[in-house]
Amino acid sequence: MRYRPLTPDLLVRELANRIDRRAEPRPRIGFDGPEEVGAAALADAVADRIRELGRPAIRVSTRWWWRAASLRLELGRTDVDMLLYGWVDTAALRRELLDPVAAGGNDGYLPRLRDPVTDRAVRDVRQPVEPRATVILDGPFLLADPTGLDGVVHLQVSPGALARAMPPDRQWWVPAYRRYLIDERPAERADAVIAYDHPAAPAIASSSG
Repeated sequence: MRYRPLTPDLLVRELANRIDRRAEPRPRIGFDGPEEVGAAALADAVADRIRELGRPAIRVSTRWWWRAASLRLELGRTDVDMLLYGWVDTAALRRELLDPVAAGGNDGYLPRLRDPVTDRAVRDVRQPVEPRATVILDGPFLLADPTGLDGVVHLQVSPGALARAMPPDRQWWVPAYRRYLIDERPAERADAVIAYDHPAAPAIASSSG
């Protein structure tokens, strides 16, 4: 796979323009990567740029859609299978956010389900779906448990870079990431692949379109 280097600003502009040109009236796009390597910051920047292009951006994160701790940690605090396939309540994410946005209509959507710190339900008011709204969702391992997204931007980092970025209590995510790369092949399945070991000097895979 060949990569084309970009400045961070040009990367944001290119991704936002790609999203703006998509055929879906209300595209739902995921940024696949842990917050610690810059996925959330990149998603924030792209959402801001999309708003500058005149589209509403619904900025959300999978960490607000984690299952209750009693469920996601029932097999232990470092169970890789649960991390990849059971931490996010994908059914609720689709039912309360992604599907309502795609359908439009008057029912609205929920931006959050559960506070990841307090482990308590967030009682958000349903928000109206604006015309041409775009969902920008960040989170790790997005392609392990499909969530009904229209497109995914995969941030490709080396396990070494991930280990340097993760705090001590999340070092067990590094072998989980290695397994994710092998089992789910995100670089083959994503709509765009970004080499992101160094966020100040990103590169986009030329084969991603």
